[in-house]
Amino acid sequence: MPTLGLVFPRFRYPSGDFPLGIGLLAAFVREQAPDWRVVICDTTFDPRIDAIGEFLDRERPDVVGVGMSTLMLGEGLAACRLAHERGIPVFTGGPHPTTDPDGIIAEASVSAVVLGEGELATLDLARMLHQGERRPVDGAWVKLADGTVAKSPDRRPFPVLDDLPFPAWDLIDMDTYVGAWGQLDSVRPGLRGVNLNAARGCPFSCSFCQPVLDKMFGKKLRQRTPASVIAEIKALKDRYDIEGFWFTDDTFTTRRSWVEAFCDALEAEQLGLLWGCTTRANLIAPDLLHRMAQVGLRKLGIGLESATERIREGVYQKGVAADAVQETVRRARDEGVQTLLFLMLGAPGETRREMLETIRYASRLPATEASFSLFVPIPGTTLYDQMVAQGYQMSQDYTDYDYYAKQPFTHELRRGELRLIQRVGYATFYTHPYRWRSMARILQDPAGVRSLGRKILRILPHGSSGSAGDLRARAAAATAMHAVPAAR
Repeated sequence: MPTLGLVFPRFRYPSGDFPLGIGLLAAFVREQAPDWRVVICDTTFDPRIDAIGEFLDRERPDVVGVGMSTLMLGEGLAACRLAHERGIPVFTGGPHPTTDPDGIIAEASVSAVVLGEGELATLDLARMLHQGERRPVDGAWVKLADGTVAKSPDRRPFPVLDDLPFPAWDLIDMDTYVGAWGQLDSVRPGLRGVNLNAARGCPFSCSFCQPVLDKMFGKKLRQRTPASVIAEIKALKDRYDIEGFWFTDDTFTTRRSWVEAFCDALEAEQLGLLWGCTTRANLIAPDLLHRMAQVGLRKLGIGLESATERIREGVYQKGVAADAVQETVRRARDEGVQTLLFLMLGAPGETRREMLETIRYASRLPATEASFSLFVPIPGTTLYDQMVAQGYQMSQDYTDYDYYAKQPFTHELRRGELRLIQRVGYATFYTHPYRWRSMARILQDPAGVRSLGRKILRILPHGSSGSAGDLRARAAAATAMHAVPAAR
């Protein structure tokens, strides 16, 4: 029985969010090719390069697939080389390979690159590489025997998402992930939960993520049926005793009729779960917000990005007014729904004054949480291409693509000052009286303190993420912070 090994090389910033994409790929291959064995190497809780080598030696896969975002690129390529050194054919997929297939296929250790959604191409590539063949595969670039590259056209997105199986939870350390999950810690510290996905695609055109999302998932929004999502939620509750869930969809409320049908189905099941989602402030009407709150919505993620119109619309092309964000945050508070604001600091040409205005504006909103990221241009996005055309030099060191700590270009302000402004943002936001009650609740619970510590690690100064000593220290911290709460 041939074995497919899938590698998820997350080394930086421990998270309670399990690798949903890898889990789906594994489940799909097992369903469609029952003669194949599938194994997963997830480095989240053991962030050592040696752990990947140990996995390869132990499991002896016939083919290896490595998923990676730009933030994972360095470690992902290291995983490819480890497999290649052992004579194992390797293919890659994910956001970065999709947007930079030329750069990835040029790596000597990489035999093929999946473009966009990976289910169908992964199955074809695994079979082809195991048979020792090199031929074109739809939705992938394949390095042929003569060294040339067969660049096949993009594969059409998976047509009916309900036809996909649930993720291969049994191949992932779900018990640890469920205990480490922190999306609703501000609602109830230590609440056991998971992330799940109800749709693929985003119909909007923000310059910092498009057209990468279109290349990954196509231009059309595709959604699972509410019945399919409810079935997955019930399975997770039965199997892992979850108490909450978070939708990773980019804009959960894009189709009002779907949300209403989901709320009705969730209410009918009487599962007693709390949940959250992300959406745009101008896509959630007051009555819809009220209905969602009735069936357990307790947190809403909203992208403000910047308080200044010059940056938010002129640079990011967000298409959402700051007043709309303010109004939605206030309505959510009135419904008993917390809000998490997503903000970025350090856009090209953004001044110190504009960044401080974003901090001031966000801090005065009655939101519960905020994420102040440093702006990182993702290769393949409209904004990245615009910056290159304007003369910005992008770093070739992909550890610089780190929105918690670094930028891959030279901003008008020094990196140290940007990091200081970022910390000022967190300090200003979380010391505002609006946050006193929620912070007190978190600090009174050990699980809340662990989650808070994990978040603080993201913004404190630290050494190179590639350092073995640093990685081991982070792994130890992650283990302590990811302790599963005692059974109730």
